Amino acid sequence: MKCLVTGANGFVGAHLVRHLLNTGHEVRAVVSTEQTGTANANGVEYARVARSEVDATAWQAACRDVDVIFHLAGRAHHGDAFSPAARAVYFRDNWEMTRALTQAAITEQVRRFVFSSSVTVYGVASVAAQPLREDTSAQPHPDDVFAQSKLAAEKFLLSNEIRAALEPVIVRLPLVYGAGVKGNMAMLIKLTQSGLPLPLAGIDNRRSFVNIPNCVDFLLTAATYPDATGKILLTSDGEDVSTPDLLRAIAHASGKSVRLFSVPLGLLKAACILLGKKAYYEKLAGNFQIDSSASCKLLGWSPKVSFTDGIAQMCAEDKSA
Repeated sequence: MKCLVTGANGFVGAHLVRHLLNTGHEVRAVVSTEQTGTANANGVEYARVARSEVDATAWQAACRDVDVIFHLAGRAHHGDAFSPAARAVYFRDNWEMTRALTQAAITEQVRRFVFSSSVTVYGVASVAAQPLREDTSAQPHPDDVFAQSKLAAEKFLLSNEIRAALEPVIVRLPLVYGAGVKGNMAMLIKLTQSGLPLPLAGIDNRRSFVNIPNCVDFLLTAATYPDATGKILLTSDGEDVSTPDLLRAIAHASGKSVRLFSVPLGLLKAACILLGKKAYYEKLAGNFQIDSSASCKLLGWSPKVSFTDGIAQMCAEDKSA
C-alpha cells in the first residue's frame, strides 16, 4: 500500500512514517517547500507543498498513485486563539487545506482518506463516570477555534458529495504521548522530574490518553479496514487515570520521587485564573474520559501497549535524548 502522510515531521507523523515502513508500506511524506535538507532517505519519498497550501492543484502531484492519505497536518497553536486573525489561520490550516487536499485526492482517485481530528470537538470535559462514545448522545460543542475548525473539516469530509467519491475516516484522538512529545505532557514530565513539590494530590479525576505505538497502529488499522469508511472513530489506551496517578507513573518510570501535596481545588482554580491559565486547570483537574470500545470492536483492534509501558517507553526515550 502506498501512503501519503501530511504532517510527517510532526510528533505523530514521524512515528507513523516509521510504523508504515516497518510494516512494509511505501511512504510519501509531505514537507513544506520552505524546508531544506530533506532527501529520499530511509525508504521515504518526499513531496514538497507550500505550508498552508489551499490550492487543490498544488496537492495533485503529492496525491498521484497513492492508495491512502493520512492527513495529520494542521494548526494546533497560533497566538491569541480568540482573535479574528487567529481564527482565520486555524480555519485555513485545518479546514481549507483539508478541502484542497481532498479535492486533489478525488482527482487522483485516491481510495481512502484518514483524517486526524481531536476529542476536543466534544468540549473540554466529560461528565464524571460517563465516558464519551462514538454514538454518544452528547453533541459536539467545541469550545475553542482549533476544535471548531477540526469539526468543520469533519463535516466536509463526511458530506454525501465527498463520501460518493472517497472513503473518509475520522479519528478523534485524545492526548497522544510518547517519545518526543511536546506541549502539556512535556511540561508535566519536566515538572515531575524537577523534584519540586506540586499542589495536585487532591485531584481525583479521570482522563483518557493514547500512547504513540497504539495511536499509529490504530491509524493504520483504520486505513485498511473496509467497514471504517464514513465512520467517526475513537481510540485510547483503555486505561483512564487521574492527574496524580499520571505524575506518579512518570516519576516511577524516570526513577524519580514525585512530591505531591493537597490544596483546596477552589484555591488551585483561583490561582490558575489569576495566572491567566484557566484552561490548564480544566486539563489538570477535569474529567475527560472516552469509551473507544465500539471502534475497537468495529476494527477488531485492541491496544498493544499498556499505559504503564507507554509511560515507561516515553521516559526512557526522554532520558536518552
